[in-house]
Amino acid sequence: MTASAPEPFYPAPSLSQRAQDMPRSAIRRIFENARRLQESGVDVVRLDIGDPDFDAPQRVRDGISAALAAGRTHYSPMAGIPELRSAIAAYMARRWGVDCGPAAVTCHQGATQALNAVMQLCCDSCAGVLLPEIYFPNYIQQVTLGGLRPRFYALDERFVPRLSDLESLLDANTRAILINTPSNPTGALFPEETVRALYDFAARHNLWVISDEAYCEFVFEGRYVSPLQIDWEQPAEQRRVIAIYSFSKGYACTGLRMGWTVSPREEVAGQLMLMNEPFTGSLTTPLQYGLVHAFDEDDTPRRVEALRSRWELAGRELRAAGLPFDPPEGGIFFFVDISSLRTKDGQPISSQDFCDRALNEAHVAVVPGAGFGLQPVYDSSGRPSSFIAGEHAAKGFRLCFAVPEERLKLGVERLRGFIAGL
Repeated sequence: MTASAPEPFYPAPSLSQRAQDMPRSAIRRIFENARRLQESGVDVVRLDIGDPDFDAPQRVRDGISAALAAGRTHYSPMAGIPELRSAIAAYMARRWGVDCGPAAVTCHQGATQALNAVMQLCCDSCAGVLLPEIYFPNYIQQVTLGGLRPRFYALDERFVPRLSDLESLLDANTRAILINTPSNPTGALFPEETVRALYDFAARHNLWVISDEAYCEFVFEGRYVSPLQIDWEQPAEQRRVIAIYSFSKGYACTGLRMGWTVSPREEVAGQLMLMNEPFTGSLTTPLQYGLVHAFDEDDTPRRVEALRSRWELAGRELRAAGLPFDPPEGGIFFFVDISSLRTKDGQPISSQDFCDRALNEAHVAVVPGAGFGLQPVYDSSGRPSSFIAGEHAAKGFRLCFAVPEERLKLGVERLRGFIAGL
């Protein structure tokens, strides 16, 4: 009897190298761990995720419901419905003095999707992009997936860019610089002279400026100046800023996932519109009709004032707990310094260990600073073989104060007790 031939073995295909190389967000790791604890019945104080506890305005919700009832559930224009783009353009002129018109506005399925599109619009594979050394983790994920090469510009003790260090970061492949003010996670509001110096640096070296404006409405001290405002002081042919905005924070619509970009010229906006095709196929139609009504009433200042009281409370509670921080001028976060903390045996504690233990032992969720400063280490093939945390970012943790005041106080009290027991 002839033995039958063995069944052929066909191994499963591997994942792309870029997908495997992409680091996980420290925010989402803490988020998932905190959620699992909550599902097991533990009372966790959530100071981790940047999701203000305000509900979306009723007029927005009613507008979405009306759009659904009217059957507005079909494909929309790739740049967004004309009504929304016009409403955004009017807001930009009224609020920021940028008379861009609807043609410069492109709507996106969230500011994160917009950032990803803008990164790929400005930079070819292997191109260089300048990022702050402490940054929103999605930046490094998008850079890695796009095959870009990040260089990191230093921040001073107030988390403001050290302008003298910028020139040394440039090479022939550098294509863009990313600016985020007020910053996530530090809350730093860059002075006007710094913003203008960054813009001038980009102009001298023919760089795109990618301006993440997610927290532009949340300013508690100082005056906000956007790179976009400076850009629109220039002739159209010299403009270089693409600004990204979100409905999530200023209009309390984090779960709706809608944002927009303002481009320096119509042809740039048109290319971003084309990039929506492979990224999203179309934008969620009823959401757009609802969000037109976000601009019907200027109630953002009421949310800012509610946040201001929590910002003040967080500062008082953190000082009472003996936790050092540089007061944030904007945003919804404190970046708290734990570099001087020591355990009972005199050992320093890393931000990762601090946050993991605070969650598991004190049941309060904050995010390790190390996750806001990951820097790739490249192997001989040019692949990021690992990521190491920058020293400045690794000194602290991020705490979100956009929560009810009683939960904020409880969270800081738990942190104080946890630190006393280290």
